[in-house]
Amino acid sequence: MVQIYSADNPPPARTTPLEAWTAETVPVTDGSERQLGKDAFLTLLLTQLQNQDPFNPMEDTEMSAQLAQFSQLEQLTNLNTNVETMGGYIQAQNQFQTLSLIGKDVKAQTNLLSVSNGELDTKVKLELSEAAKIQLYVLDSKGNQIRMYDWGTTQAGVYDFTWDGKDSNGTKAADGVYQFQVTATSGSGEALTDGIYPEVSGKASSVSFDEYGQPVVHIGYAQIALSQVMEILQSGTADTAEAGEA
Repeated sequence: MVQIYSADNPPPARTTPLEAWTAETVPVTDGSERQLGKDAFLTLLLTQLQNQDPFNPMEDTEMSAQLAQFSQLEQLTNLNTNVETMGGYIQAQNQFQTLSLIGKDVKAQTNLLSVSNGELDTKVKLELSEAAKIQLYVLDSKGNQIRMYDWGTTQAGVYDFTWDGKDSNGTKAADGVYQFQVTATSGSGEALTDGIYPEVSGKASSVSFDEYGQPVVHIGYAQIALSQVMEILQSGTADTAEAGEA
């Protein structure tokens, strides 16, 4: 017979009563101990066999069904482990391959600008799908406007946008990341939100990875997600092609 002791009446070997749990000290778990893993499943099955009624043993079909369930659980567990391992290898391989971008000319669809050592790291092209009145604004990292360009009415086409790296007072901008914004107004005075495609290009100076392990390409101070990259060229190829087209 099993003797049950209370906290006020402990067994002889214990000289002090057990402390009762409170709202602050009660154990908290994530519930994983209640999940039935393959080891627990096998233990449960063996226990069931050991304690079955000898006059009413488990049917062969029922035994086969439970073993089949155990086999499926084992296969799914191994498959999940293999997929996770494979995913880690693929991510590591992709990260390693991304490092080859360093030193190459990168074109990306973004509106970021970068100034390093007083010089621009980025070149900008702007594609318009229709004629519109265009104004361009250069903003600092805090979103403050430091320069405005008024192009007036501009026909559809591809245009270079050159910022001299100075603010509206003629003061040279400090090193760092900037951005440009474009406002376009149609002939009827309506603001256009489509048909404007900015493109920034420059030499990839480094590559980093975000909190999810996704590659981020750096052009100077500008950080560009790999999903924004449109084209990758050998260093100097982009300048040669543009010079030839001009």
